[in-house]
Amino acid sequence: MYPTKALEVRPNVSGTLGRLNLREDKLRGLFAITFALTLLASAWSQPDPNESKARAALSKIDEYKAPVYDEPTGDADYKRIYVIGYLRYLEKRNEMIWEFVQEFPGHERSKPLMEEYFTNLGGGTSPAINERVDKAVLDIDTIILHSPADWVKTMASYYRAYYNLCKVLNRLRFLDSVEAPADDNERRQVIQFGLALIGEFTTAYPQEIRAVRLLDLLAESCHDPVSARALYARILADYPGHPNKTLYEGKMRREDKLGEPFEMTFEDALSGDQVDIKDYAGKVVLVVFWAKSVPVCEKLMAEVKRLWFRYQHEGLEVIDVSLDSVTGGGKKAYNDFVKDHKLEWKHYFQGSGLDSEFSKSWGVNSLPTWFLVDRKGNLRHTDAAKKPEDKIKGLIKESEMTRR
Repeated sequence: MYPTKALEVRPNVSGTLGRLNLREDKLRGLFAITFALTLLASAWSQPDPNESKARAALSKIDEYKAPVYDEPTGDADYKRIYVIGYLRYLEKRNEMIWEFVQEFPGHERSKPLMEEYFTNLGGGTSPAINERVDKAVLDIDTIILHSPADWVKTMASYYRAYYNLCKVLNRLRFLDSVEAPADDNERRQVIQFGLALIGEFTTAYPQEIRAVRLLDLLAESCHDPVSARALYARILADYPGHPNKTLYEGKMRREDKLGEPFEMTFEDALSGDQVDIKDYAGKVVLVVFWAKSVPVCEKLMAEVKRLWFRYQHEGLEVIDVSLDSVTGGGKKAYNDFVKDHKLEWKHYFQGSGLDSEFSKSWGVNSLPTWFLVDRKGNLRHTDAAKKPEDKIKGLIKESEMTRR
């Protein structure tokens, strides 16, 4: 037999120490992660000083309100004093906006505030009067020179083109006035000058979709069917993907359909009767696009009613086409207005605001817009809101001469 030795139990010191070291490493790692997370949480909980400063600046801008217009009876100077105060308000507000945008050009509020800034330069009128235009352009040139961001330069360049175009629109408006002699040559020259101004902007910014508004403004103001159609054709050709393509197709349609039969069928908003404009054969029909929700339209309905009373017995009829929205009680407000003011003609309530199908198919996006249809059912005027009585009398007289 072999001699035996008592079993000697030796602790695995190195293994135990290794396990202890491993645990210590893990603890250190966990501690480091916990410490890092604590630091991050602390950083997140600390307000960004720039964001705090931006909020404070925005609060001042938002709290700075326009003076309230509350004209006292019989005070002839009130309006003049109010306008002076309102222009000072716009200047002060613009100072605050420009300071904010210079410091925070990337802030989400900067772009809409700069839109307001450039609009304010016009003094609250559209188109801006020439005296305001010159100052606006000087201010814009300064901004382009010292702009903190490329998007500001692009926006400023658009508004520079817009304000220069305002002078063109004002000249066209003057040529349309009673006092101005009709001068087709001058009108064409003014339109060409407006096109040159727009061309400068489109050359510098060929992809800028804002150019569409400039072309549209010139087309709406030129009161020359050939020029207007060419402008709308250019919009459709140069900006085929424009979100308002259907609207501009409708505006071009207005020019193309002059002198052709006008089609219109609808359900009367009050009686529910089916109405077809063909039933008005032998009548001159004033088609009034309007909205109860637009104050100037509401006031002009009194003029529509006056014209209807004055020329009804000579063959004038009226159809009003509402661009109010059915949401928010729009239809009830419309129906109540019609009843309260005793508008005793047919009423077409479309219900979808500026997106209403019929009005959009005729390119109607500014109110009021009035059409005139002659006794044969042909569309004769799409700008009848301008000097409507002269146009109505002209069609009535034309019909009388035809009958003779």
